Formats: sequence, C-alpha cells, structure tokens
Amino acid sequence: MQVSFSIVVAFLFLLLLLLVALLLVAMLLKENQEKQKAYTVFSGYLGDFLITMSKDGRLLDATPKYVSDPLYEQILQKHYFKPILSESDYLRLQEYVRGWDAHPDIPFVFSFGEESRKNWYELRAYMHKRGSDVNMVLFLKNVTIEIETSRQRDQLKDNIDMFLRCTGDFLWSLDIDSRRFSFITPLVDDEGRVIPRSMGVQDLRLLMPEEDYAFFEKHLNKRIVDFRAAGHDISENRGVRLRLYGENGKLTRFAFSGRLCSEENAKIVFKGAARRLDMLLENPITADDVVNENMLFSVFSFPDVRVFWIDRDYKVCGCNQAFSLAFGMSFPKEVEGKRLLEVVRPKYFSMFHGILSDVFERGLSKAWKGPFGVEKRLLWFNAVPIKRSDGYTHSVLGVYMQLDENDFKKASTNNTEIL
Repeated sequence: MQVSFSIVVAFLFLLLLLLVALLLVAMLLKENQEKQKAYTVFSGYLGDFLITMSKDGRLLDATPKYVSDPLYEQILQKHYFKPILSESDYLRLQEYVRGWDAHPDIPFVFSFGEESRKNWYELRAYMHKRGSDVNMVLFLKNVTIEIETSRQRDQLKDNIDMFLRCTGDFLWSLDIDSRRFSFITPLVDDEGRVIPRSMGVQDLRLLMPEEDYAFFEKHLNKRIVDFRAAGHDISENRGVRLRLYGENGKLTRFAFSGRLCSEENAKIVFKGAARRLDMLLENPITADDVVNENMLFSVFSFPDVRVFWIDRDYKVCGCNQAFSLAFGMSFPKEVEGKRLLEVVRPKYFSMFHGILSDVFERGLSKAWKGPFGVEKRLLWFNAVPIKRSDGYTHSVLGVYMQLDENDFKKASTNNTEIL
C-alpha cells in the first residue's frame, strides 16, 4: 500500500509544528521556573501569595513557588485550611467566602501560629468559574508588622494619654496665619476628667485672661520675626507661663513651650506642649507685699544696695534712693513712670533686660554676678517676680550692688597690719 507523498509531507509538517510547540512550551516552563527561582533570593521579604482551591477547599495551585512564610508552608503540606486554622477562624472563613461578593473591599483578618510567634494575615477571595467548575482564588498578605506597629502606636497613645491625664499637661497647635488654636490632646480637670470645651479648634482669647493673651501674642510675634529672619526656629526651648480658664472659671497656670515649623504651602505652625504648674517651690513677692512703699524704703535704705521694680512695659514702678541717685535723680519719685532704658545706661539695660525678660516669662527668680564695667569692678544682680495672688507675674523686683576688688584688698591689708 503506497502512501501519498502529500500525506507524508502533511504528517511531517504537523510533527514539526508539534515539536516546535513542545519546544516553546519547554522554554516557557523553564523561563517560568527560572523566574520562580528568583523569588528564593527574596523569599524572606515576600509576604503576598495567591492560593487557588477547589470548591471543597482543596489546594490546586500556589504562586509564587518560593515564599518563606509559615502559613504558606503549612498550606503546601496540608492542602486544606481546616487542619491549619482554629475552629472559630475556619468557620469565619467559610462565612466570609460564602458572602465574598457582598463585601469585596473588606478583607478577612486572622492569625496563625503560637502566641509567642503569632502572624497576622489579610485574605481576599474571588470565585473563578471555568465551565461547570468553580474555584476559589485567595490572595493572602502577611500583615504582622502592620498589626504590631498599629498596636505599638495605640499603646504609645494610651500611655501618653494616661501620662497627660495624670499630670494635667496637654499638647497643642496654633496656625500662625489664622490664629486657630487646636488641642491635640484635651485639657483635664483636677480629677483627670476631660473638659469638653478643650477638644479640637478653640478661640484662644476665650481660654485665658486678656493680659495673658496680649503677652502671648507679643512673645509669638517676636518668635515669628526671628523665624522668618533665620529660616528656622532659634528659640525651640523657650517657653512662657500663661493662665487658662478651667471649670467654673478657675485659673490654672501652664508653662507653654513649643517650636515654629513650616508645613505645606509654606504654612507656619506653632506646635508644643503645655505643662501644668500646680505650685512653685520658691517664695516670690506678691502684690500685697509691695503696697507699702515706705516699708520697702526702710528695708532697702542701704546706701550701696540699689532697688527698683518695673512692670511688663519696662516702666519703673518704684525704686529706692540709692538707685535714683546712681542715675542723677535726687528722689525716687523722679524715676517713677519712666522706661528703664531712659533711666539706666545702655550697658546696664542690655544686661538687665535679658534677666528681667526671663523672670517675666518663667516666673522664677534669677541671679547674676560677675565682672562689669571697668577692671576689678563686680556686679551682683538679683531679680524676683512680683505676682498677684493668682500667680500672674505683673512686675519684677531688681536688687543689685557694685563691688570693687580693691576695697577687699585694702581691708585684707589692714587686717594683716593689725595682726
């Protein structure tokens, strides 16, 4: 029986096509295998994988082939979810898969492993239909790091909230352009309960007395000028003490400290913390202590001790005669009402101003001593806050005296001769 030549040619041609097809399939399988092997280099960093399962929950396929993940390895070994998950998680998974189309954007979250080495996963489902067969395609993502990070953030927030509630402190933010003041954490009362009006954006003018707001505005404006000139905040640790209204109008003193920073669109924001000040350890002079000027003149009538006190505008409210005489005025009344810069010499004012402004802002006494002026001349200067009964510093008392090293040397020589 002779076979037609055309049939032989057709058979050879089909055989050639089959060989080419097999060769192409082999090449594609090898290339895919090489790609899969590439995952071995990064297997420790891969947390996403796809699982294809039959309708009865049996494993059909998994990709990529090389993933270093405990759940992935268990699925490859067991081929089913049931022996891997806890009974409650497996029942939840079945309910999730049955209603996957009702909530396609909501993942199924579950844990796997021991308590000490527990991993968390997100699972999303999709039903793939091929003829009469229906397979489940499951996308799983290891979210252990995200869950642990979220828990740490929540724990940190809880710790901060507990700390702030116990101390009465709070965090705040101020928009420089709009002057919108925001409580980042709420203000609490003496018993640690949140004051409802201290949530979100508030009008700063209604939170504190008018003089405190004026002082804060003056401080803030100076900080803004320095910030824009330098391009950054040069006074990050510098703070001011302000009073805020609490429940029933009760005033509570806080130390406000913060820093200026630029946000999007060159927007400047003032952010910081307010520390509650319940009691001061020092004994500052209060307003009632300085009402009787005759008493002060009697106490500070020493010829070498110079005393003055000024208000927040640096106007002299009073002084002793030693101070007035030192600057060419016979009586203290001639000094009262004048600005300190108009009375003292510039070298005195530059030194006084730094100390006095710090006392105004912090409400704490401050002292300075060291060489001043000509050689062998020493200056001792003390500044004390003068406060109202509610703790507001409205004036500062300055006391200073000059000493000459030569006076001590002469006294020492005289004592030597006597001995």
